[in-house]
Amino acid sequence: MSIKFDSVVHPGLSRGEGVALLGFPLVLGVLSFPLWEMTAQEWFRTGNEAYTHAPLMPLIALYFIWDWRAELARLPIQFSWSGFIYFLFGALIFVAGKVGADRFTGQMAIATLLIGLVWMHFGNVITKRIVFPISLLYLMIPLPGIIYRNLSFDLQILSSKLSVDFMQLFALPVYREGNVIDLYYTQLEVAEACSGITSLVSLVTVGWIFAYIAQKRFWPRAVLVASAIPIAMLMNAFRIAGTGMLAHFWSVKAAEGFFHSFAGWIVFMAAFVILLAENGVIVAAQRWRQSSTQ
Repeated sequence: MSIKFDSVVHPGLSRGEGVALLGFPLVLGVLSFPLWEMTAQEWFRTGNEAYTHAPLMPLIALYFIWDWRAELARLPIQFSWSGFIYFLFGALIFVAGKVGADRFTGQMAIATLLIGLVWMHFGNVITKRIVFPISLLYLMIPLPGIIYRNLSFDLQILSSKLSVDFMQLFALPVYREGNVIDLYYTQLEVAEACSGITSLVSLVTVGWIFAYIAQKRFWPRAVLVASAIPIAMLMNAFRIAGTGMLAHFWSVKAAEGFFHSFAGWIVFMAAFVILLAENGVIVAAQRWRQSSTQ
């Protein structure tokens, strides 16, 4: 039994239109390879651990899609002109990024083009079902350098201030000047690596995935993701305060040794536990509301 090419691509499209549509991914791959090579270097750049999770995003997206394969196989595949328009929008962004030599714009364009390809080839129904996995592509993209540096500096100052406020609750002789914390016997400098931006980006990413799995409605998901920001900031301030208290009551070497290296992992896990507890409160509130309306 022979299968017509038109039925393999999309019903209602001619052979030439089908070939043109199938050529988009190849062209996209060729044009975007240098950009993604540069992006990969940014992911693994020494001293920048904020985006080491980025290579996992496509794998996580593919896992969700594979897990839903039976359901997706029952959905209709239809060509979408809306997806084609979205693809063209991504192409315009890509051209703007090339003209302006802006890495971030180009990376956003590539993610938009990939989503446009999926939307265009598989249609509105399937794209709506997999909108969450493909949205993870945007979490791969590092922030622009100027935004990253400004955000990191602001977090340095905020973390310094909050940690000093926390240590003063224990009557420690401590004061702050900028991002330098004076502990009488020693000084702690809240450098860029201690600003908490790494844990902030990582916790928001984990919160995005966890919120989708744990909740079914938009607003509870939005609350979980939004709360990841203040949780990450507060926990980082507690980590700095703990380092300062250890240096004051124990020794500076102890604060700068194993504790300083391992504390980031402890604080991140504690922040995730807080997210779990918050989700438990939301679930309990939902059940109470449901029982009260019955």
